Amino acid sequence: MKKLLSLALAAIFFASVLSSCASLEARPAIDANVTLTSSDALDAAAWLAERLGGVPGRVVLGTNAAAYGFDLSSLEADGYFIRSFGREDVLFARTADGLDRAVRRYAKMVEAGDVSDVTYHEGYRVKAIELAGRDISEYTVYAAESASRLVSAANEFASLIKKACGAELSVAVGEAAAPYIRFKYVHDEALSSCGYRWSVSDDGLTVECSDKYATAAHFAAIRFIEKELDWFGLSFGYEALSEAELISIPAGKSGGEVNFLEYSQGYGDFCSSYIGDGFQHDYMDLGNIHCCCHGLQNNRFAGQLSKSVNHDWADDQPCYLDDEFFEVVYDDILEYVEDRIAAGEKSFLVDIAAGDNSNWCKCKKCRKMFAEEGGTEAGAVLTWANRLSEAIDEEHPGLRYGVFAYAGTNKLSKTVRPNDLLNITYCFDMSCDSHPHDGSLCDGDLLNHVPYVSYPHLKNHNNTFMGENLREWCEVCDNMFVWFYDLPGGLVTMSAVHTALRDFRFFGEIGVKGVFWQSEDYGFSAGKVQKWLMAELTWNVGMSDEEFDAYYDRVLSVLYGGGWEYVKEYISVVSSIYESGPCLHCWGGWLVEPMWEKRFDAIYELLEAAIPLADCRKQEMRAVKLDASCIYSGCLSSYFNAKQAGDSERLAELERRYALIFSRLAKFGISLESASLTVDSDLEVEAWLCHDSYDWHVRPPKSEMPERVAAIEAEREAAKKDN
Repeated sequence: MKKLLSLALAAIFFASVLSSCASLEARPAIDANVTLTSSDALDAAAWLAERLGGVPGRVVLGTNAAAYGFDLSSLEADGYFIRSFGREDVLFARTADGLDRAVRRYAKMVEAGDVSDVTYHEGYRVKAIELAGRDISEYTVYAAESASRLVSAANEFASLIKKACGAELSVAVGEAAAPYIRFKYVHDEALSSCGYRWSVSDDGLTVECSDKYATAAHFAAIRFIEKELDWFGLSFGYEALSEAELISIPAGKSGGEVNFLEYSQGYGDFCSSYIGDGFQHDYMDLGNIHCCCHGLQNNRFAGQLSKSVNHDWADDQPCYLDDEFFEVVYDDILEYVEDRIAAGEKSFLVDIAAGDNSNWCKCKKCRKMFAEEGGTEAGAVLTWANRLSEAIDEEHPGLRYGVFAYAGTNKLSKTVRPNDLLNITYCFDMSCDSHPHDGSLCDGDLLNHVPYVSYPHLKNHNNTFMGENLREWCEVCDNMFVWFYDLPGGLVTMSAVHTALRDFRFFGEIGVKGVFWQSEDYGFSAGKVQKWLMAELTWNVGMSDEEFDAYYDRVLSVLYGGGWEYVKEYISVVSSIYESGPCLHCWGGWLVEPMWEKRFDAIYELLEAAIPLADCRKQEMRAVKLDASCIYSGCLSSYFNAKQAGDSERLAELERRYALIFSRLAKFGISLESASLTVDSDLEVEAWLCHDSYDWHVRPPKSEMPERVAAIEAEREAAKKDN
């Protein structure tokens, strides 16, 4: 058991995952009853032998089916045939991926005692598509002008139609001749930044895209096909295109979508591609007038006045009421603006947001304004930002200027208001990561392993406080953006899946224009699910609870396959643990929650049931990684009580489960290095497998874990008494 904790509590997981991807474990012997027709069938045969523990009859599999008279050219890349010939079953596919899916389907049928013939993804999913009564093959796709993004969207549309039904459509630029499929930009405020609308006439299909953002044409092409052809998850690179004999869109039919957020971007898929499960960020990067990000610091505006070593306002804040600072920063920003205009840019955000610190100016003028404006630095910052933006607007009208409500300026000033040129990015830094951003479930101080003495401003601080601040900003500013922090501080991030709908509704109700999601994910949580849901909400925040749940089900089924319902229940249980618990700080909410120990066996069984039901290798890998974080959390929360109780049987079971993490991940090329520390050593925790990431921001001090758990509980009790 010493190995369990030494592996668990030293720097074992992400440091080692990032440093090595070892070779796969030795493959098990291929069953003697299995005959291969091609060398690329080795992995599938090995998997089948391991899964069934012995193939019950003769099985032939491979990507060469000539001897059996099967034409595999009609199969898609993931397609396969399963045929039973009495004493022999044959499994053929075009590719190794198809074979992987075939043996999984076959194993489930063997286990159910009912092997039948199966044809999966033979031919095109959609047999025919008609527009206004004509077969789509008669149409030409037009880009109304030569704008690169518009032409790219036209080509993308034609390529996807060919993949869906086989029709090869020509693409042209310029005036459209019937029958046509035409993509064009239009200027219409009703379409927001990336909206589109379409209509079908006897002459063809016209798709109009917002001209505010060039990539709107791409979204129009993708989302039209997703909605009208039911190609679920297309933007995320998945092949969930529904089969259909005929899709007919008659003349007179129309539709479209408008993104409710003008700007939306997701961030933080660290290492997902490294461990074989990267996915695209379409849907998430909407709009070109976006959140700011420490513009003074990053652009080194007036850096020569900064006291920091790098002269970039990273360590201190300027005096925003100082005339010399205004003159120097005005010259720097004016030059920056003119350089961008000279490079051909017409509309962009000028990021003038404060550096990443809360070391505000202590001069008499600033302290006086701080007191007069209600104990916030926002008054000084807005006074400066208003003056600066208005001065540059006289030279170059029409630009936007980005300012933070962050680290001392979250609270709105009493009298100073932002002018119409400013975009305000409200940051939910130091927020509660357990509950919705509107604060409806927050009822106490933030709790985590960070002592209050180090972060005194965490006292009386949660999403109730921050949500109310945001509401006040939205009442006086029509250009509010939100940066929220769903950080990798624990399985607490699971609750974000369940709070996503409430969060986006809240942002919509109070008039937020854009959201930047710092939603970090190392692949061992449900972060991909969360991002997908939030991406759809960016377009469709008005969906009902029932519609959202149905969409959620489809996402899970695509990501996890046949065991998706078990995964859903697992996420629900984990979410309930945190949603019903205390407010946890977003930068370090790994708090060992006693409820984990109570529910460990139940949630462990859920994921154990999900893993064997995966329909392909990637789905299994996702379930295995999710299970790894579950097992780690359960072992960590259960170990000390079992040890103190002398429960050797429970300790042995925990060790057995813990060993599964390493053996299962190794099958996907993910190798974990062990560490030399033991249970009886002082422990410096630098990485936490259970919480999906390396928590670099705050590291707990050295201590033995039983004492650390006791300290956390004492901290919680003290906080309750303070309230």
